[in-house]
Amino acid sequence: MADKKKENGEGPSATDPYQDWQEDEDGFNEEMGWDDELDEGASDDDGSGMTFLEHLEAFRWTLIYSLIAFVVGAGFVAIFLGEISRFIQMPLGQAYGSLELARQNLITYRPMGVFTVLLQVVFLGGFILSLPFILYMLARFVAPALTVKELRVVKPCCVASVVLFLLGVFFSFFVVLPMTLAVSVRFNRFFGFDLLFAASEYYSLVVWFSLAMGFFFQFPLVILLLVYMEVVTTAMLKAFRRHVFLGLAIFAALITPGGDPISLLIMTAPMYGFYEFSIIIGRRIERRKMRASDC
Repeated sequence: MADKKKENGEGPSATDPYQDWQEDEDGFNEEMGWDDELDEGASDDDGSGMTFLEHLEAFRWTLIYSLIAFVVGAGFVAIFLGEISRFIQMPLGQAYGSLELARQNLITYRPMGVFTVLLQVVFLGGFILSLPFILYMLARFVAPALTVKELRVVKPCCVASVVLFLLGVFFSFFVVLPMTLAVSVRFNRFFGFDLLFAASEYYSLVVWFSLAMGFFFQFPLVILLLVYMEVVTTAMLKAFRRHVFLGLAIFAALITPGGDPISLLIMTAPMYGFYEFSIIIGRRIERRKMRASDC
């Protein structure tokens, strides 16, 4: 009876190597709400894999869900726009020593400048709030093509990426920006200048510098992934220590708002610390893989 079902295509083949993978993929598509019935580009084989158009459809829905998450996050920020806007003024308030004094020196000289501020605040807030969901959706998209071993790496990497991004944003907002702006304010006061900040330029500085720091804090995660994939070794990382330190110092000098030595040191030190930390963790990864290969 079982042989008859197998001949008629009514039951799965016990020797089909793609059976488990296809069942997981079908369940994934059902959870995501993706339609498996695509007339165009249908595969002529036994249906064990997704066609090119099916992959495009899956990616399209991933982008749609990510965009919805961003819009929801941006809408949440828009509701509390006044409170968030005042919160973003904190680094300037620390630089002046008083938030009230900072607001008096925050001006707008263009009629559309206030709309630039609004868009930047909404964009930054929406992106930060939706980032975990966007990474989750991207992981769900690539999950069917990964092995169990690879999934064990993807999951912690997604969590680490979000944590490192938030650490970078907080570090720029609470450490680098206040100290850099404070140096600028003190030098202007020393020379007797009145320092006025254009609102659009200040918010642009906070938004884009925070995003840059958030992405730059992915640096140790990228190194660990390269070590795990055996693209680089810890011996190579140790050999390029001086080059990396020089490159980090140059990069910090380019993106630091004030360009003063104090801000440069504050930017370079934690980045190089992350590099050394990546070497330590990378060495542990190499030892673990060596023990696994010996077994």
